[in-house]
Amino acid sequence: MDEPSRGFRYSSARRGTGAPSPAIIAAVTVVVLLVLLVVFRSPPESEVTPAPSTPASPTPPPTVTPTPTATISAVQEFGSDWVEVSSPKDTPTPWPTIPDPVRRQPTPTPRVSECVSFRWTTTQVFTPSAQVLTEIRAKNGCNRDLEPADLMFEISGWRDGGLIRSVRAMPFNPIRRRHSDIITVGLPGSLDWYDEVRVEIVD
Repeated sequence: MDEPSRGFRYSSARRGTGAPSPAIIAAVTVVVLLVLLVVFRSPPESEVTPAPSTPASPTPPPTVTPTPTATISAVQEFGSDWVEVSSPKDTPTPWPTIPDPVRRQPTPTPRVSECVSFRWTTTQVFTPSAQVLTEIRAKNGCNRDLEPADLMFEISGWRDGGLIRSVRAMPFNPIRRRHSDIITVGLPGSLDWYDEVRVEIVD
């Protein structure tokens, strides 16, 4: 019975805990290298682009109530090359001056010699005495009627530059404006006595 059975082999030795095999070590090393490679190849958190989020609906800006601006009580004076503005307190605006009404001056009444025109002729007569008959046609250009006393003519005879004789005459009737009349007067003497006969209006 001590002989072992033919064909069978017994061993009394136990499996010990020996060192891992080289194949296992190599496999573990490859796995560790892959993990480290993945870790170092991953981008940093700052470079990771976040996924686009759903745009939020725009919020209307808050209503800003305008603050009332304080009114400046004092008017400041300023100036430039183009505009000059001064404070009313310093240079008050003058009240408009109303010019004095121009009174219409009355038209001066012209003298009779300035508004009466006339022409005259002379004729020698001897009856009833020797006279130089002078006929004057006067026209009233004044702005009024002329009474006989308003119009006076003087007829004078001159010789050698000296006055020889003179007479005065006036119309018998009034002369209305823009009308004419004839005044006749005799200057004593003869046309042979006088070098010149003059007719003038006496104002």
